[in-house]
Amino acid sequence: MKVLMITSELYPVFSGGMGRAVYEIANSLGKRGVGVTVLIPQLGWKGDLNRNVKVVEVPFRLAYGVYDISWDEYYYDLERRDEVMKFNRIFKKVAEGIDFDVIHVHDWMNIPAGILIRRSTGKPLVVHIHSTEYDRTNDNPRPWVVDLEREGMQEADAVVVTSRYTKQQLVSRYGIDPSKIHVAYNGINPARFNRKIGGVKKPGDKVVLFVGRLTVQKGLWHLLQAAREVILRDPSVRFVIIGSGPDMVHLINLSIDLGIADKVIFTGRIPDEELLAAYRVADVFVMPSVSEPFGIVALEAMAAGKPVIVSKSSGVAEVVHNCFKVDFWDIELMASRILEVLHYKPLAEVMGHNGKREVMHLGWDNTASKVLKVYRRLL
Repeated sequence: MKVLMITSELYPVFSGGMGRAVYEIANSLGKRGVGVTVLIPQLGWKGDLNRNVKVVEVPFRLAYGVYDISWDEYYYDLERRDEVMKFNRIFKKVAEGIDFDVIHVHDWMNIPAGILIRRSTGKPLVVHIHSTEYDRTNDNPRPWVVDLEREGMQEADAVVVTSRYTKQQLVSRYGIDPSKIHVAYNGINPARFNRKIGGVKKPGDKVVLFVGRLTVQKGLWHLLQAAREVILRDPSVRFVIIGSGPDMVHLINLSIDLGIADKVIFTGRIPDEELLAAYRVADVFVMPSVSEPFGIVALEAMAAGKPVIVSKSSGVAEVVHNCFKVDFWDIELMASRILEVLHYKPLAEVMGHNGKREVMHLGWDNTASKVLKVYRRLL
């Protein structure tokens, strides 16, 4: 079997969990003997994948926002539909020289290429939704993006999602037939967490960790409100916010307005080795997302042996049990749970131990198996 996979990001060059998911799924499929050709924009990609997986960089670049790109050369603008259609036609042109049985596109910006290729070849199309426009914009979507997502899912022969949470959203908001939607939960690579990675903090400090893009979707506004309540009760607590995004300046200003700027550290995006060290020194990890189709970072924190607090509005809450689950808007309960874990060591140790044992069984091979079953049904 040969698969044409199209994505806008691929680990280790990525802007979110989708890039890691695509990497791990393609790699696991390759290990099962599936030939995978991954088309990506020019990212300067360097990585290590199974020999059955080939990465092809297509000659264009994408603009994800002025906060993390250089304007020294032209980038296609994801804020304009005509620009999105232009670079998808380039994907389609490159695909004409590739042999494949199934088309697998990831998220909305690659849907037009999938539709064009399906119509020209007759090959089955799988659309993999890692997040929706409603997720990314806190229910303030761009109508043309919603229309693009709906068109792609209606045209697709199968739709893959990362949780039941997302499946329900596709049925209720997009009118997609539930029988064509398949849930394939994201996973984790346990080998990343078997190494001893350094990391130090000041004696007596307690560290609360967040990892993710700094956007409205991720619920940082609520976490910072909870942080103020925690710090009022325990000034030794530090909040470490890892990630970049368009809301960084706003969030820094909010921490100033709340009077906790000296207790909150914004690191920006950091390399993998430093991220693993951050997990190591954290006392508790919090994922307060307003709308989260999955949430791989929560699995990573659990694999690092840390107690975890996740939003109930997340896909990962469907598959893990050894953690605290809170409503993102319940600032008082979020603060209370953080303090409970920080101040009661036996609780933290049990949550960390049981959580690590639980997620070690949630490997990417499970995800790839579900995806492979979808391919086989279509063929």
